[in-house]
Amino acid sequence: MQSLTCQKCRSPLNWDGKAEIVKCEYCGTQYLMHPRSNRSPEQGVNVGLGEVSGIRTSCGRYAGAALAKSFIPKGWTVVTSAPEQEANVLVPLTMQVQYASPDNDIFITYTGTRAFNHADPTPQNAPYLGKISHPDFMIPLNYRDASAVCDGTVSANPNLSDAKLVSGTGTPDKQNADLINKTIGEYAAAGTLEPGGNYAKKIYEVKDQSGAVWKKQIEAVVTYAYLPVTEEEMMMYQMMMQMQSRRANTFSMLSGRIAAMAAAVTPEQQVSPPQPHLRWTLNYMIETSAKEEAFEEAAKIHKKIRDTFEALPVFNSETEAVRQYLMMQSQQETNAINGAIAQMDRDNMASWDRKQQIISDTSAYTSNVMHQMFEDNAATSNRVNNLRSEAIREVNTYHTAAGGYGDPTVVEAGTGWDHVYQNTQDPDIYAASTGGAPLEFGVDFEELKQTDGNY
Repeated sequence: MQSLTCQKCRSPLNWDGKAEIVKCEYCGTQYLMHPRSNRSPEQGVNVGLGEVSGIRTSCGRYAGAALAKSFIPKGWTVVTSAPEQEANVLVPLTMQVQYASPDNDIFITYTGTRAFNHADPTPQNAPYLGKISHPDFMIPLNYRDASAVCDGTVSANPNLSDAKLVSGTGTPDKQNADLINKTIGEYAAAGTLEPGGNYAKKIYEVKDQSGAVWKKQIEAVVTYAYLPVTEEEMMMYQMMMQMQSRRANTFSMLSGRIAAMAAAVTPEQQVSPPQPHLRWTLNYMIETSAKEEAFEEAAKIHKKIRDTFEALPVFNSETEAVRQYLMMQSQQETNAINGAIAQMDRDNMASWDRKQQIISDTSAYTSNVMHQMFEDNAATSNRVNNLRSEAIREVNTYHTAAGGYGDPTVVEAGTGWDHVYQNTQDPDIYAASTGGAPLEFGVDFEELKQTDGNY
């Protein structure tokens, strides 16, 4: 009951908020009450007249403005908050309207169009996830058909329990079939691939938190299409293929353990051609909850609201203005992202060049060490063989004097000789002596050094 004041005798008037005629109990004056008269327009609460009416928003920049219209049952209250704004160039504004019966035994919620980007990462964008911020051109959400949307709406509500599917259909009536075909035609005209759509209407039996049994009817339309691969995506794919080819060429020049070490440092990445992106749209969803005894009436009102709901021109023009702004912002962000990706690719290429140089330098160093080891082993083997030969033949070998005297460069002398000399004026003249002290031949002879097998 609400207390009002009689304008004649100033006595209180008791009004239940529903009656159209109120009579003063003291002076008998009658008043014609309109159900909306106890609400201020600023509150954005609409009370139905049993006809198609405009629906005012309750708050925000659109407060008091009628953005949509639909059939509103007589005496029902209707509330819509400010349209939800999203970073979405296709559907930047989404409207949700809530209808309630006077005795609160029926509730209906109409949700307008929302667009989504299928959230699964592709092989191309996976390396960049977490490294750069992609603009939310569309809300990322894995694709769900209309039937799954209905099921998810029930299962995601924490206030409901014991949900049981009573009936369901995937065959649209004419109005929904026309909506699907119209949307598919728009997708096809925009150059998308494989556009399609589906419809579902399902009825569930659920319990609320108090254990009371309700019936819930949900109806939804989902459409979808694939966006073709862009030139930027193909360029990125080609760059990644070039990097893979360069790695393969580098590894092919290596062998054995070096190639395995190089592959471990830079493992091969799987590069797949870019694929079209799935974009999908929840064209609308209308959800009706009613107590069992009121469900038959609720189903009729559900259909009337669905058939008459329409966004008004002010909402459409506002949506288009927001869309144009977001498209401009998205293009700027896309350019920035493409620049960041290109720089990352350049950095990756430079890093790979550096890795290739390190691998090449390591390979060359290892090869040089191995060659030196082979040469040292060969020299040691030759020295041992030479010393063995000298021992068998009982000779010692000496290097000829510096300056290239003599031919060959190594001469032999019996082991009985301790010192061997070569004439510096006539290289073919040699001398030898025994004993601890060498002979003194003067400046014309130079004493030779033993080779110790190194020749």
